[in-house]
Amino acid sequence: MKRIIYACLIVITGVLSCRPPEVGYLSDDIHALEDTIFVNRGVFVTSAPPAIEGSTYPMHWEITGVTDAQGNSTNALFDEHEILIWKEGFNPDTDTTLALVEEKLELSNEPSILINDVSGEFAFTQATRKVTDNDIFHLNVKASNMRGERQLDDFVVVKLGPFQPVEFPTEMRSRLQLGKVSGGYDIGYTSVIMNGDDDNAPSVLDGTHPYITVTKISDEPSLGVKVKMIIADSYDNPLDPGKVVFYPSGATYLQNYHDNSIETTTDSGATYFELPAPPFPQFSRTYSGTSGYLMYYLTTGDAFTVDKEAFEADNGVEEDFWLPYTDPGTGEVLNRAYIRWGIKINDSGTWEIKMKIPYTKLKE
Repeated sequence: MKRIIYACLIVITGVLSCRPPEVGYLSDDIHALEDTIFVNRGVFVTSAPPAIEGSTYPMHWEITGVTDAQGNSTNALFDEHEILIWKEGFNPDTDTTLALVEEKLELSNEPSILINDVSGEFAFTQATRKVTDNDIFHLNVKASNMRGERQLDDFVVVKLGPFQPVEFPTEMRSRLQLGKVSGGYDIGYTSVIMNGDDDNAPSVLDGTHPYITVTKISDEPSLGVKVKMIIADSYDNPLDPGKVVFYPSGATYLQNYHDNSIETTTDSGATYFELPAPPFPQFSRTYSGTSGYLMYYLTTGDAFTVDKEAFEADNGVEEDFWLPYTDPGTGEVLNRAYIRWGIKINDSGTWEIKMKIPYTKLKE
């Protein structure tokens, strides 16, 4: 009897060993890493790639449908609209003329949503600015690999927000630095906008902030963007641009708007930067993420005098406060401005960005 059982086991084992092993794996738990993707209209945005939970590469992704908040099927995100797109990335080292940059740009009819069919990442184009009927969309997708496919309905929610012509992605500062007779600088006073959630951020756009303003002054150029940068004393007198200098960093300089301009010109009170397409700035030489919008300048030591009377009235000072900063030869307070921009301009036209330096007067 035992011999019969052993024989049967051998036969069964032999049959099973003839079956090819299962190849590949497709998880039942593929999911988006964010429940809702928040997209400001008119701005290019990419999502995080989905979590495939060990599924075998290569994967293939496609969007199988979109519904609105009421569950109705909609093609609003697939409808194509004419937008200005880059065929190649902007390179300020080689793209030195308008003609060279225009070769990289074209008007093209594009949908509001794209999907990377390999990674599963979504991309939202500037065409979202033309989507006006709904704000909420639910995306259905299909993921597949060598093992099969998964239909993933209501995979992620997309929330379209209003178009923001100007964003404040990172901290910017208007600072008076006091130069020490012994060398180096101390902080005299700093006006800060932390980010877009700063309570004072709206005042930058409506012109009521005491030190920093960003204002659209013309709708031209209609496709490109021109930025007029004014650095002024605390009484709104513009400084000669020749006294606004790059911030040294080793053998080079910290990021500045000159790196992002096709053509840079000046007049007696402003510097003008130009790009054939927003956003401005287009390029980050040093940083990544939101820090890519940091741009730095200083002023020369002969740009301003310190308004000691106004400073003392607002801040109070101890006796001999000014002594470490007073030039024994001239009796003047040594100073310079520290200028740190942190804005992103998403709209075309001409924009004036102005930074007044606290407690300063133009030096006569």
